Amino acid sequence: MMNMLLLALAALAGAAGACQAAANAALAGRAGIGTALLVNTVLVLAGTAVMFFATGGPRSAGAVLGAPLSHYIGGFCGLFVIASLTVAFPRVGAGVALALMVLGQGAMALAIDHYGLWGMRVTPASVPRLLGVAFLVAGMALMRP
Repeated sequence: MMNMLLLALAALAGAAGACQAAANAALAGRAGIGTALLVNTVLVLAGTAVMFFATGGPRSAGAVLGAPLSHYIGGFCGLFVIASLTVAFPRVGAGVALALMVLGQGAMALAIDHYGLWGMRVTPASVPRLLGVAFLVAGMALMRP
């Protein structure tokens, strides 16, 4: 049951990402990309602050400050995702932009699993998993206008 909820949560995150990119692109068209990204970031920060305090607030500053540099890449990746999709959505279309994003996510996730990057459990690349990425490539090709 919990596994089904987690799968549904991941699917809803994908839907939210599509809505976020479309809304950011629309706002960027009206107010500029900088303004759209700033508004998005302020809303994310406000929601994060609520979640931070709702889950017990600060824990260990030492644990955060002592983390390897590679653990801080998430924020930069988030900015890159938001900014690139804001630019790409209105130019290449929502379907193509998200199909390419899913392809990139699938390929990178395969590498993360295979090498156990960021402390993830090692799951070696296999023929079925590589075929899964190949199907993502095929799906992306089918999404083109």
